[in-house]
Amino acid sequence: MTKLKMLMLLFVSVLCMPAYAQDLYPNKPIKFVVPYPAGGVSDNSSRAIADRLGRELGQTMIIENKAGAASTLSSNYVARAAPDGYTIYAAPVSIVINPVLQEKVEYDAQKDFAPISMMITSAFVLQANLDLKVKDLKELLALIRANPDKYAIGTSGMGSINHLAAEYFIKNFGLKMAVIHYKGGAPAATDLIGGRIHMMFSATNEALPLVNAGRTQAIAVSTSKRISSMPDLPTIDEASGTKGFDAVFWLALLAPAKTPEPVLRRLESAMQVVGADQALRDDLAKKGVDLHVSTPAEVQSYMQRDGAKWGQIIRELGIKE
Repeated sequence: MTKLKMLMLLFVSVLCMPAYAQDLYPNKPIKFVVPYPAGGVSDNSSRAIADRLGRELGQTMIIENKAGAASTLSSNYVARAAPDGYTIYAAPVSIVINPVLQEKVEYDAQKDFAPISMMITSAFVLQANLDLKVKDLKELLALIRANPDKYAIGTSGMGSINHLAAEYFIKNFGLKMAVIHYKGGAPAATDLIGGRIHMMFSATNEALPLVNAGRTQAIAVSTSKRISSMPDLPTIDEASGTKGFDAVFWLALLAPAKTPEPVLRRLESAMQVVGADQALRDDLAKKGVDLHVSTPAEVQSYMQRDGAKWGQIIRELGIKE
């Protein structure tokens, strides 16, 4: 073989290396960033999905819990990560809320990430103190309207998604009532049981044990569809006879922008297999969340819709963290 032919073969092989490397994706462990501390329902759900995704891809998923600034720390981190498919993100709904709620973030939710699939959705349960003695949402609304400014709804903190759900509820039904903020769902639930607040939107996993023990009354679920863990509980729309009420916590799987298309397609196809795993779906339902695998376009739709809806409420009320 002449030197010229050898040089030409070497040149061609070098040109083919990136495509070959992408064809082999993934060929090393993948970092799976979770924006919450270890142990909570979002972390546990992310770990369950990451484990199943890793088995489908044939690689280890390294969970990196990077909590801080209501998920902004993680969002900033992933936005700056190498776009090679070896850093992916369990991004929460706050990725589109924080740019409005916080003074400064270092990312653009629409430009700095590549959507792969939705991961989970988690409804809020509107639960009430037993002393209100209402049997459904219509009776609760009538009671609040007949007694303006008498009743209080609790939240797990200013700017939290269940705070925004409460404000959305008040605005949607034209109610006059106090909004009381707590440092977390647990102290709010304690005051709900004790009657110091009268109702709250609680994460499903937090509401279930209280409702099942008969300590609070479940009124309705905040999502547009009923949820698997409480199938007999009507939605806000069903219970009120209205249309369009939807308040949901979600996690979506994102990668840094400019991640190569073949890598994104591989992750998308693997997530479709994850979504068909009934054992995983059943396990997550026990945690109070619903497995929700989707197209990248649906992720974009969730981000645009919730960014606009919650952003409008935050601006109207002047909410700041």
